[in-house]
Amino acid sequence: MLHAAMPAAAGPCGPPMKPSLTAMLLAFLLAGCSLGDEAGSDKAGGSAAPVVLRLAYPFETRVGQPDEPALRYFAARVAEMSDGGLRIRISFNAAGEDVPEIETRVANMVRSGQFDLGWVATRVWDQLGVRSFQALQAPFLITDYDLLGRVARSPLAGEMLAGLNRLGLSGLAVVPESLRHPASQRGALVSVGDYDGALFRDLPSAATDALISALGATPVHVPIERFGSEVSEGNVDSTETPIATARGGWTLTANVVFFGKANTVFANTKALAALTREQRDVLRRAAEETVRRGLEDAPSERAAAKKFCAAGRIVNASPAQLEGLRKAAQPVYEQLRRDYPTRTLIAQIREMRSSPAEPDSSPPPPCGRSTAARGEARQIRSPDAFDGTYRWELTKAGALRTGVGVKNPDIGSIVTMTLRDGRWLLGSDEHYSGTFEVKGNRLVFDWPSEASVLTFTFKRDKGDALDVRPVLPMERGDQFVWSSSPWRRVGPPVRDVP
Repeated sequence: MLHAAMPAAAGPCGPPMKPSLTAMLLAFLLAGCSLGDEAGSDKAGGSAAPVVLRLAYPFETRVGQPDEPALRYFAARVAEMSDGGLRIRISFNAAGEDVPEIETRVANMVRSGQFDLGWVATRVWDQLGVRSFQALQAPFLITDYDLLGRVARSPLAGEMLAGLNRLGLSGLAVVPESLRHPASQRGALVSVGDYDGALFRDLPSAATDALISALGATPVHVPIERFGSEVSEGNVDSTETPIATARGGWTLTANVVFFGKANTVFANTKALAALTREQRDVLRRAAEETVRRGLEDAPSERAAAKKFCAAGRIVNASPAQLEGLRKAAQPVYEQLRRDYPTRTLIAQIREMRSSPAEPDSSPPPPCGRSTAARGEARQIRSPDAFDGTYRWELTKAGALRTGVGVKNPDIGSIVTMTLRDGRWLLGSDEHYSGTFEVKGNRLVFDWPSEASVLTFTFKRDKGDALDVRPVLPMERGDQFVWSSSPWRRVGPPVRDVP
């Protein structure tokens, strides 16, 4: 995938001898040659056009991704340091946005040779069996930009990048990006209990999923293009984010840092080997300078918070709450420590934490106000708010969705549910009864006669109808009966609930 043009005198894109600059440009364009892309125009002179390397990047251009300036800087430095002889052509949104796993797609596109270079977050590599970056995802380990930068410039980065070799890839640099905080439209996420029932969106990563689950939330993977829609539909209510790109109206916890996000610049090993030694050196030096530039331009948390507070809210967890979060995350550490290299890297990063951090590493102070949505969320946490008689139909669509099959004899039946004072009764048989509670946007039904607990997420419309969706694992039959179609509230509870 190395794109080297033919010499000017022999190739179809070569200009004629001694033409005017305008004639050269016109002939160049008519011949179908590219002037380059985001990295700038072609600076090559002499008899050969530049070697062009295609770089795959997961996201759209100019949509506010925090790492896009660093990406563009890398491409520009390659052109400058090679005097135009080596250029980077960036393919933004290289893998599309129709699936959550866009970073995994980009990595695989470079592995297959579709692209020469790639740029993805370090979090993605555990999806491809590479564990060497998981220390960067260790919960609450890297909590300031100073430490993130020192790790990126230390020998530890080289050890992490070496893990890519087994995939036929060569790592060039670990580029620091942003600190990732929890944010939610449900309210403040400051203690472990606040995460209970949260539908927490993250980009696919085994380590991050493990942390979110350990805190009591449910990891949700949705395509980037669907994120806003999923929030509106109630399928996502929380996420991890830098302050600079947090959603307006949400509440962000500034002194809780899940991890410091970093990105990998990497190459297809065969494509890299096809370059000259000087060209490979240019790529590595440009990558190193990009790391250095990122450290110099590290964002200010306080400056970002000042802008965010015009539309959102910032809170800070208490020392006791922080300790509770760390304890909840211990199972994640136990899992990470099973891999000896990861255990060693975590220990080395902890040693690096002993040196003083930069002054700006202290969290921003609280600001902003709670939203109306947060107040509404609190009002529906009492089970009494759900008192009523509900009915719904067992549908063919529900049978298909839950996997019980379209020949199920119960299709077309009407189910009646009575909710009263925190208790439930399905139909009129006392065997199908128990207690329930509300946890965030979840309804949790305790079913004593079956020694079972069924949990559902819910959305409630203005007519008090409930659209419930099962939280797996759950038997298919229960999924079908309980969530085949929305529960319509037909009136107050008319049955006594045992």
